[in-house]
Amino acid sequence: MLKKMSLIFAVSLAVAGCATDPIVTSQTVTVAGVGPVEVEQLDVEIVDVEPAERMVVVRQGRQTWPVAVPEMFGNLQNINAGDRVQIRRVEGVILGLKRARKGAKPAIIYTEAVSGPSFQNLPDKFVVRTLTVTARLESFDPATGIASYVGPAGPRTRTVSDPVIQNDIRRMKRGDMVELTFAEGFHFQKY
Repeated sequence: MLKKMSLIFAVSLAVAGCATDPIVTSQTVTVAGVGPVEVEQLDVEIVDVEPAERMVVVRQGRQTWPVAVPEMFGNLQNINAGDRVQIRRVEGVILGLKRARKGAKPAIIYTEAVSGPSFQNLPDKFVVRTLTVTARLESFDPATGIASYVGPAGPRTRTVSDPVIQNDIRRMKRGDMVELTFAEGFHFQKY
């Protein structure tokens, strides 16, 4: 399980941080306590593994990108070049929002895997972790609860359901740099 988690973490980093757009398919699933969420699926091939450096390189079509794998996910000894993997990922629940420090640039920071009820009822066994996205706030519609922002992966929208976070975001204005903390679920399956 720990070896699978390392690859899950590595490829999900690549999905979120990739400069060019990978081919992603999705399906909508209803999650208890969250509502409908999009489960994104990405099929990639492992190109290179450097266990000592804790790096893997993944490829989709002609696009390749390196990914650093933190030590908490074990060693990379059972991951080989040529392995095909399917990654399914759910970006969803906003756990927090605050104004970014002055001069902040768009970024994604991943935190250790967490457990909790954020993604109950997802199909298969998803691992849950948190990430903080530094992004430029574009808009927030209080009637629908939809926040629009531009981060390192481009323009995104996300529903804000927590009333405390809705109050926080109402105090922000268009163009403000913010830090959005999310819970994210992901799943790995080797072909």
